[in-house]
Amino acid sequence: MDFLSRTRPIMKESGFTILRDKEIAFAGLGGVGGGAFLALVRCGASRFRLAENGIFDPPDMNRQAAAFGSTMNRHKLEVYMELALSINPDLEMVPYPDGVNADNLGGFLDGADAYVAVIDAEKGEDVKRMTPAMQERYGVPVFTCGAVGFGAIMVNFAPDGMKADEFWTLAMKDDTGGGLLPTSMQRHFCGPAMERIRQGLSSGKVATTAIGGLAANALLANEVLAYFLAGTGLVERSPVFAPNYVALDFMTQRMRVADITRPGEP
Repeated sequence: MDFLSRTRPIMKESGFTILRDKEIAFAGLGGVGGGAFLALVRCGASRFRLAENGIFDPPDMNRQAAAFGSTMNRHKLEVYMELALSINPDLEMVPYPDGVNADNLGGFLDGADAYVAVIDAEKGEDVKRMTPAMQERYGVPVFTCGAVGFGAIMVNFAPDGMKADEFWTLAMKDDTGGGLLPTSMQRHFCGPAMERIRQGLSSGKVATTAIGGLAANALLANEVLAYFLAGTGLVERSPVFAPNYVALDFMTQRMRVADITRPGEP
């Protein structure tokens, strides 16, 4: 059975050849990373490094691709590897069951063709601080995305472009606080939903929806494909890298590519 038969007319054999040769490093297989990983598997990518140390629990079931009653209390990495192999038994996957940390980040990135950095916002501060220097050292693009209410926000970093520390310093300039995102980025999303998210945060809960998770999965996986296939004639644009970022909100039916250096522009 050829599980790629319906994808082949779009990707062509030349696209599959490129994807089979690329190794994608995923740090985090949660609400964003898990779904994006499976989407890339279903698109023909076949070489991965997977870092995840979490275990499924009931709150994961509102948005995570592999969170079901049958997977509760199981290791996320184990479940996602089983699912991926059930789609494509020929996958090459290198597991990092302890996740990424300050000691193994260099080895995790060395030789990778793309780094999908989707560690939870409240975790991995040491790794996030190290990432810009490591990205420059190993020349690997970094792709990040987060679910926001009924949408998602994606920020990616080219090896020779603006890095995460500079981007987020600009994003936080003149920030009034009190939200999931810097004030300059909140304007792209449904106002009432953002207010309810702020209320949730004030009580210690990060509010999410299945729609936001799916939006983030799709945006992230698509951008990795756009990067690998740029210049082949199979895609019509270059990938979006900082200082530009993408904000998508299904509730307002708006998708915008904005520039963090021009916060007042639509």
